[in-house]
Amino acid sequence: MAAWNSVIFLKTKESWTDTDKVSKWPGVKEIWSTSGDWDWCIKLDKEHSTPEKTEEFVTKLRQADWVSSTNSSWWREVYRK
Repeated sequence: MAAWNSVIFLKTKESWTDTDKVSKWPGVKEIWSTSGDWDWCIKLDKEHSTPEKTEEFVTKLRQADWVSSTNSSWWREVYRK
């Protein structure tokens, strides 16, 4: 079975300066700046990309006073040609 992939979209209350700090959290593979409804996208590594581990990460993230809202997505490959 293919591994899960997980991303968290993040909206901040004001400008966000904790990217360096959050990038050192266990499970963070990449952080992207985004446009549109979300300010940031955080990609988790394979170990932390299960729905359960993603939920744990989001719970920790939502405790930060600068977080306005989050939206999580995860997926895994089911077919490849």
